[in-house]
Amino acid sequence: MDRVLFIMNMQEYYVGRGRDREKYSFDTERLIAGVKKRISEYKSEEVFALNIVGKGLIQKSNVPKAGSPDADVVKDLKIDHKNIYERTKYDVFSSEKLVDFIRARNVKEIEFVGVDLGEDTAKSAQTATEDFKLHVYFNEACLVLMQPDKTKKIRDKLKKTRVTYMEEW
Repeated sequence: MDRVLFIMNMQEYYVGRGRDREKYSFDTERLIAGVKKRISEYKSEEVFALNIVGKGLIQKSNVPKAGSPDADVVKDLKIDHKNIYERTKYDVFSSEKLVDFIRARNVKEIEFVGVDLGEDTAKSAQTATEDFKLHVYFNEACLVLMQPDKTKKIRDKLKKTRVTYMEEW
């Protein structure tokens, strides 16, 4: 398994029908259609949903509570339940199970799609390129940046590393 698809925060809370449409006002139908198209380009074992959740006493206002329906992957996406990972930190590599899987399967490349809440993809890409020496693809056609100004500096820095920006459905 050389390349995998990381689907970021495609949860009911951010893209579902009951979301706060004022806060999350992007075109969810277009985003879901694009992510579905990207999923179709991979084998099911190469597709991972990476959901951020709040647990215990640490519950952020913009993060769904673990175990709640808002934390579920949006119903329009079909992802093997074994490949859905929850995390409480922005960096997806904070999940030891995911790191173990990446190492065991000898993953070399990651494509990111979905919803970037502000630092998710940038921090994860930084870890992927620096700590794991992976090549990262940001699929801009299927990636919504909730705080583009906040992530601009780190994304500009990442352009000089093993990160490729692409526009592909």
